[in-house]
Amino acid sequence: MKEMAGLFGWIGVWGYAIALLNFFMKYINKIYINRLPKDKEKFKGIYRGIMKFVVKYHKIAGVIASIAIVVHFYLMYSYKGLSIPGLIAAIVMWLVFTIGIYGFGINKNMRGNWVKIHRTLSFLLIVLVVFHVMFTKVLLIHK
Repeated sequence: MKEMAGLFGWIGVWGYAIALLNFFMKYINKIYINRLPKDKEKFKGIYRGIMKFVVKYHKIAGVIASIAIVVHFYLMYSYKGLSIPGLIAAIVMWLVFTIGIYGFGINKNMRGNWVKIHRTLSFLLIVLVVFHVMFTKVLLIHK
């Protein structure tokens, strides 16, 4: 069971990383790729092709990450107990997920405040996941 929990934790991390690439690829495109000279059109095309793929699968990667983290949380809780940093990271990840669903499905204003909150929490989640991995053994409430 420990191995399955670890697998789902890593699926969650990789899904989150792929979803987070959406921001970085768009940012790099805006700041650097758009300003490249005409003789770099082939490179621009390759970059934008990869970016299109990442943008297309951003939502799916977020859904997979969120589901994997729920399974990871359940398995780890059943096996070892409650990790306080893990619980906090999971809650923030689900907030990011819920705000993304709200923005995409209900609000649809891609420049609204929900986007800023979604991004801010996404970057906070990086710190929380690192903290979780580093301090879970110390801040674990055993069953």
